[in-house]
Amino acid sequence: MSEEIKNTVNRTEKSANAAKIIIAVALALLIAAAAFTAGFFTGNCAVSDDARSLDWLLKTIEENYYFYDDFDADGAGEDSLKSIADKLDIYSEYYTAEEYAAEQNDNRGRKSGVGISYGYLSGVSGVCDDGGIFLYSVVGNSPAYRAGLVAGDVLVSGTYGGTTTQFTDKAAFAEFMEKVGDNESFTLSTKESDFTVARQEYKASYTFMATCESAWEFVGTADGGLTLGENLAKKKDLPEDTAYVSLSQFYGTAAEELGILFDKFEETGKSKLILDLRNNGGGYVSVMQSISGYFTAGIDGARSAGYAEYKNGRRQVFDIKKQGRGLISADTDVYVLTNSGTASASEALIGVLVSYGVLDYKNIFVSDFSKEYLDMQGDGAKTGRTYGKGIMQSTFVNDWTGEAVKLTTAKIFWPNGKCIHGSGLSAADGCTVVPAKWSVTKDDAELGEVLKIIESR
Repeated sequence: MSEEIKNTVNRTEKSANAAKIIIAVALALLIAAAAFTAGFFTGNCAVSDDARSLDWLLKTIEENYYFYDDFDADGAGEDSLKSIADKLDIYSEYYTAEEYAAEQNDNRGRKSGVGISYGYLSGVSGVCDDGGIFLYSVVGNSPAYRAGLVAGDVLVSGTYGGTTTQFTDKAAFAEFMEKVGDNESFTLSTKESDFTVARQEYKASYTFMATCESAWEFVGTADGGLTLGENLAKKKDLPEDTAYVSLSQFYGTAAEELGILFDKFEETGKSKLILDLRNNGGGYVSVMQSISGYFTAGIDGARSAGYAEYKNGRRQVFDIKKQGRGLISADTDVYVLTNSGTASASEALIGVLVSYGVLDYKNIFVSDFSKEYLDMQGDGAKTGRTYGKGIMQSTFVNDWTGEAVKLTTAKIFWPNGKCIHGSGLSAADGCTVVPAKWSVTKDDAELGEVLKIIESR
């Protein structure tokens, strides 16, 4: 055999051997990968869904919960997921996938039901004389709102299917409402009037504006949206130079609604604006950022709507969202109504207005509730101050299951560096304290007292 042929044969044999080695290594890697994958899935199948959810929840709490050092994680595995979240603080909450989807829908302003919050009062002079279901709030554009019910109304009975039920306590009202099906009409009655209502889906509205001549509200449209309409509930006791605007929550279309109303405010030529944040427990920071933009246009250096500080020291600044409409003139005198139910994003908005000189402390009016109201509220009832919630919650979603947990993740500071958590705003800050019989009354005597104070200055 010639030398050339030998070399060719040797090269061929070496190539074949190399190919065999490569194939062998590839097969080994493939077998190892298959074994790992099988082990991974076998291991995961061996772990229950509940165990995986528990592991996700505890890890999320450890990594994000602001007060984690105060959380006793020992033995948490023996509790339900909801009870674990309940042990954190009053603001933290666990949601199943279905509950979280419903919560998201609700916070976007898509609600279902009648649209009221209520409690039973056995009899309070000047508020609920004979007892009944007291309406603490009625959601804008809800079935109850469209029927004509307002906060402060007292329901004494209801009629459904030809049968009338007397609301002798809260349980009687709850049992009555359970009998009513969706989209079925029924009647709710006060001592003075009857109101035809149905439990339905609706688009919530969060604002209302009035002057002594006119009033405006947002009403539902055929396509499920909202449009501005006039309302008959003008506030005839308002001075001619004053407009009153209420904001119930920082959710849904609240910021967009205010922009439209503030345009209307400018059209009226009023020079004083009363912003009612009583019983407004807050909502989304993003909505607060947008609303801040209406008041701070043209103010040099007005860029931040506050900031959050997380447990790891990280700082997140919330920028003011500049607006192209609804701008409040710097010449406008701004007044804000608050009470112990004014919290979170409401207090943060006040912080923006104070920090940039839009609002004086003396023009923040704080409800001082009657002893009767405080006694009924029991231990922990607050008065003469806002709630004092200067912490922020963030929601974390388990992508595998759709479940979620809302956790306190940061402290909130005003643009000027102030944090009101645990203290709120009160006379100690220079706020004006106003006597109030109850948290809400139909005649709103508290607003009347505020108008007297403003007029006297």
